[in-house]
Amino acid sequence: MTAALLAIVTIAGLMIGSFLTVVAERVPRGESVVAPGSRCGSCGLRLGPLDLVPVFSWLSLKGKCRRCRTDIGIEPVVLELATAGSFVAMAAKFGASWETAAFCVLAAGLVVQSWIDLRTKRLPREITYWTMALGVPLLVVAALVGDEPRRIVTMVAGAAIALAFMALLYAMSRGGLGDGDVRLAPLLGAFLGWLGLPYVPVGLFLGFLFGAVVGLIAMAVGSAGRKTAIPFGPFLAAGTLAAVFVGRAVLDRLWTY
Repeated sequence: MTAALLAIVTIAGLMIGSFLTVVAERVPRGESVVAPGSRCGSCGLRLGPLDLVPVFSWLSLKGKCRRCRTDIGIEPVVLELATAGSFVAMAAKFGASWETAAFCVLAAGLVVQSWIDLRTKRLPREITYWTMALGVPLLVVAALVGDEPRRIVTMVAGAAIALAFMALLYAMSRGGLGDGDVRLAPLLGAFLGWLGLPYVPVGLFLGFLFGAVVGLIAMAVGSAGRKTAIPFGPFLAAGTLAAVFVGRAVLDRLWTY
């Protein structure tokens, strides 16, 4: 990865991550992410350009509002750094390509959805649909530019497989699995299917594996019971992103057996 590409994806990730803090705050409440402009939730101070510089403004203000000194919270820094980090990882894998743009859209959507799910146990459909609306056309362009139209077919098939599997689990779970997880499934399946249909079961398996491990640990330390609801969206997201980066290695290892 060139220094120029690294700079571009890092800056883009920080800026989009800053916007995602607004998304994470407003979308679950059904509010617009466009208007009104960003303000302090305590004193109503409208944030200026210097207050909106990713990471650095938070550090300079020591995580507090410039006027009332109310704690801003760690959310802005977490989302900004997580988004920038995921963008850099995608660029390192795919290089300067349409694939990088598409998978950065996926990463941004999964970062904010995971954060919202952890806080509210919800996966807002608007974010899932917007991620799909922006990311899937980029995948189509990447397939056509790369002269690999078959990827469009596997993308659609992957979305259908993931949706069917999660819908079946939803019906069997009788409320144990959220409908937001089902709506998220075709998005994940489309991106994994674009890489290759075998990536779809790998991503779903890793998601369930991560969820099971964390659930068992939570039960072992007493922070959760057997009937405690645990947000599943972050584990699906983690499984999908893990499959993007190590799915090929997992499939190669399984093939040797």
